[in-house]
Amino acid sequence: MKRPVIAMIFASILALYLTVLNVKHPLIGMDVVAKSGAVVVNDLYEFGWAKKHGIHIHDQVLKIDGKPPLSHFTVQKYKTIEQAKAITIQRGNQIQTLVIDYLAHGTEQWLYYILLPTGFFLFAVRLSVFLLRSRPNNNSAIVLIYLLLSAGLCYISASLSAKHAPFGRQIFSGAFFMLPPLFLHFVYNYFENEKKVWFAKKIVFSLYWFNIVMFIISLMSILFRSISEVEVLLTAFFINTVTILALLGKGFVDLKKDEQQHTIKGLLLAISLSTIPFLFFYSLPMLVMKKWILPAELTVIFLFALPTVFFYLMATDQLFQLPFSIERLKYLGLFALFPSFFIMIVYNQWIHRSSKWAELFVLFSIIYIIVLAAFYIKEWLDRKWRAKLRMQKHFYEESLYRISEQLKKQRTVEGAMYCLEKELQEILDVEKIKVIQSINEPLSFEYNEAHWANIVKKINGAPLSIGRVMEHRSLFVMFIGSFRQTPLWLVGKKKHPLSFRTEQKDWLSTIVYYTSMTIENMLKVEDLLKELDRLKEKEHSISFTRLMFQWSERERKKLAIDLHDTLLQDLILLRRKVENLLVQPLYVEDIQKQLNDIDEELLNVIDVTREICHELRPPFLSQMGLKQAISQLIDRFHLRTNIKVKWNVHIQAKLGEEQELAMYRIIQELLNNAVKHSQASTIHLVLDAQDEAVQLRYVDDGVGIEMEKSNDHHGNLGLFGIKERVQGLGGTCKIASSHGSGLEITVTIPL
Repeated sequence: MKRPVIAMIFASILALYLTVLNVKHPLIGMDVVAKSGAVVVNDLYEFGWAKKHGIHIHDQVLKIDGKPPLSHFTVQKYKTIEQAKAITIQRGNQIQTLVIDYLAHGTEQWLYYILLPTGFFLFAVRLSVFLLRSRPNNNSAIVLIYLLLSAGLCYISASLSAKHAPFGRQIFSGAFFMLPPLFLHFVYNYFENEKKVWFAKKIVFSLYWFNIVMFIISLMSILFRSISEVEVLLTAFFINTVTILALLGKGFVDLKKDEQQHTIKGLLLAISLSTIPFLFFYSLPMLVMKKWILPAELTVIFLFALPTVFFYLMATDQLFQLPFSIERLKYLGLFALFPSFFIMIVYNQWIHRSSKWAELFVLFSIIYIIVLAAFYIKEWLDRKWRAKLRMQKHFYEESLYRISEQLKKQRTVEGAMYCLEKELQEILDVEKIKVIQSINEPLSFEYNEAHWANIVKKINGAPLSIGRVMEHRSLFVMFIGSFRQTPLWLVGKKKHPLSFRTEQKDWLSTIVYYTSMTIENMLKVEDLLKELDRLKEKEHSISFTRLMFQWSERERKKLAIDLHDTLLQDLILLRRKVENLLVQPLYVEDIQKQLNDIDEELLNVIDVTREICHELRPPFLSQMGLKQAISQLIDRFHLRTNIKVKWNVHIQAKLGEEQELAMYRIIQELLNNAVKHSQASTIHLVLDAQDEAVQLRYVDDGVGIEMEKSNDHHGNLGLFGIKERVQGLGGTCKIASSHGSGLEITVTIPL
């Protein structure tokens, strides 16, 4: 079982237990102070049980659970009453015992301490399951799962922490201190996959260690009353937030004019929306004034922004919509200010008058969020019912951009048709959409034959034009194009017999024309590949002959350089030694010694010649298989270098000749590059061939490379040649390295 799955199961069990404890113990919210041997109510919390049940400041607490109040652990440690089941209160001469059970939760407590935290955790688990299914082996997705689960546990345990439950406080502290480094770890992995990370990984580990130390200090606060746990948490929160925002700001500057800058904008927006309310309206006021402006229960609701943005970043690689979403938020947010302010004034003047700035701010915030949400709901409804309403221009623009990005990823005509049908069903109010090859055949769905005959008459009476819309009542037809003497028509049935508007027809024509061009280009590429195959079989093809000669000359040049640098130099040296034997008078013993030296050097030349022959066409591939050929290659590598190669080969699937030769050449080139450039002492090679793909993983401990130079293809084959070979087989080549930190290459080729 995978570790993320175990983490989700463990977190779910823990969250269930924390929720049960939350339900079992309502928040009492009663601060007390000892005066002349008596325990007196000093303050009441806004959402607490005590304020809702008629307890007043200056009431005297006689007993807690039938015992003296000073013996209760929350009174001793925190000077507050929590985790109690019964409280005896004296006000004047009146004594009253109040029972506290799970039914004592007020509406606010059910909302803030149970429903919202539980909903947030379930939301985090749902996103985690989606990420695990869609990206099971993605490092950034796995870290994001841990981050979401930690955030969910932090939110649920925060309620227990406020109630001073020891177990809840420890879970809250641990989850709270893990959130910032996990967030930074996610950012690092996400941008490392994009090869655009701008800070060192040691910063991530430094943040882990800082928060571990702060967590230990917070645990020590349980033993030493001189340490304030709240101040430790708030100080760590402030330092972590400043550090993360500073790093994101640096990335925003470093990635200027890069498309990934939009991702950083989204991260900054998420971190700002989720932390700024808590930071400026609760955290900082508590540190400076010992009093909050807004209660933490209201500010932490903004945490929902974090998983939402993270889910968006990981669930889609189409970040082109992010700038549009941010600009739309700015626009709607600015537009919502005036109605929110106006409603607040009306409410404050004629419904419930208040002079407290905190209450006015809370009122304005709630109204502002409601108005902003109403604007978004209105946009969603417009989008859902846009076929019946007047559509806005940006819906069409977004659709055109979306389908153009999707069409670029398609490799088959069927895939392009699927994208077209899906987009039309998303935008238009249609019941059926089909692609047909002949308008003279019956349709596969229910339709009015008279209406269809009317459309066929229009088609036969007008010249064919790609993207032209022909409609009658509830049916419409568009000509996509004729490909290899096969026409393609798009036929649709509307839900309502309303004619398309002008802007809808323009959009339809454009989207069909995009699709037609995509299909035409696909078929041209297919024809080109077939033409190359045909030219291979044709004996007197001028263009193919030129191509083969160019390739042959390049290979001859490479072979000539190898022969000149190895065999030719050795043979010239041997000839000079033979000349010396011929012209110099020597004793028999000296001649014998020099002949032995020449014999050894000739053996070396033979070995080098054999190695060159092996490199030109390794015989072991066809005779003994890939694994034995790799073994022989590594043995020869060990003979001429001091680099240790640790290798393992698992071949559980049948590889074609092309895949075997490609893997052999790639390993051969990697080993040659290691000798020339890596300065490594150890190389790890793992080759794994399963039913669907063959994967090679190469790791060395050498000096590494600068990634911007990895595409340098001047001179020998190099990494550029490896990439070209892999891409030619439909595979992927991932390279991870930096100067001084070794090289890691993962090659995957489908079978």
